[in-house]
Amino acid sequence: MNQVVDQLSIPVLCYGLRTDFLGESFQGSLYLLSWADKLIELKTICHCGRKANMVVRTDEQGNALNSGSQIDIGGNERYVSMCRKHFQEQVGL
Repeated sequence: MNQVVDQLSIPVLCYGLRTDFLGESFQGSLYLLSWADKLIELKTICHCGRKANMVVRTDEQGNALNSGSQIDIGGNERYVSMCRKHFQEQVGL
């Protein structure tokens, strides 16, 4: 990515999550955060009104999961944005 920007003068826009449903970094996100010229955070809100900086993966019944593969495709039916406090309460980490 940085070679495309620096050597070819082509702007590159990327987006992604910082952490997975267990609070672990995605390898690709580490590189994006490390090499980015500019970071813009899209803010979300937890159900309590605080800033949501974590994401909880849920099962079909809405229960928080604390194990599984790092990547699992899903949307609002599988993932809930939460603040750290409620993330830790739900996931138990």
